[in-house]
Amino acid sequence: MRWRDRRQSTNVDDRRAQTGASPMGSARLPSLGTILFLWPLVKRLLRSKAGLAILAVGAFIWLGSSLNPGSLTGGDRYAATSSAQEDELAAFVKTVLADTEEVWADVFADAGLRYPPPTLVLYRGATTSGCGKADSRMGPFYCPVDQKVYVDLGFFEDLRREQGAGGDFAQAYVLAHEIGHHVQNLAGTLNEVQRAQQRLRGDAQKNQLQVGLELQADCYAGVWANHAQRQFAMLEPGDLEEALTAAAAIGDDRLQKQAQGFAIPHTFTHGTSKQRVTWFARGVKDGTLAACNTFEN
Repeated sequence: MRWRDRRQSTNVDDRRAQTGASPMGSARLPSLGTILFLWPLVKRLLRSKAGLAILAVGAFIWLGSSLNPGSLTGGDRYAATSSAQEDELAAFVKTVLADTEEVWADVFADAGLRYPPPTLVLYRGATTSGCGKADSRMGPFYCPVDQKVYVDLGFFEDLRREQGAGGDFAQAYVLAHEIGHHVQNLAGTLNEVQRAQQRLRGDAQKNQLQVGLELQADCYAGVWANHAQRQFAMLEPGDLEEALTAAAAIGDDRLQKQAQGFAIPHTFTHGTSKQRVTWFARGVKDGTLAACNTFEN
């Protein structure tokens, strides 16, 4: 995907420094209870040279097991490399976000409407959102309460390593899908579906409506790709295949079969691999919101 030397969005709340590991790695001081329990023994050891030696060895062993060895030598090359790679990925994601802002602003303007863009929150591990706790295990998600998209950049490496869905346009598809939920929120679709779910008793019917939401967000991601290609000429050979692979990789049927060996269709909440691929491809081909009515059936 051609993305370098283009505008990066400033609608970004970068919390990675707040949620990253501390400079001391995983080292922690002993608890107060542990100190009080060991103090009588420590007190005796402090009275002799042999005792002092024992304490020194114990302290060295504790530090060696707790600290990152690279930090003791004045430079953890792996951490530096990872940070550079992550910053590159952050720049890419900001560029894709800027593309979504321009595309959806034009689409809304054509309908006589204004498009208020969402904020992208980058974090590590965990953070807070208007919808509750955000945890990296949840994957990227959109919170309609604060109109923010939450992304732990480590998700993209998991997507590549665990699901075989690598490539920059696969990453762009994931972000565009979450922006699709923002479009649904602005259009009132999220509220309509939530009210409809509240009127239903069975989980299967509620899940079916949720699947409709997710597939429509896939289709909206395709609509974005259609307009972005015309506007920025960003696609390179193999890019669409990367997105289609990612869409197939995160289908409910595939994920359930990987986790438990079989799929339970009435529990699906995001759609099958085939459905996700089909609706993304439909958005790419047609390029209109009208093509994304996933609730008609």
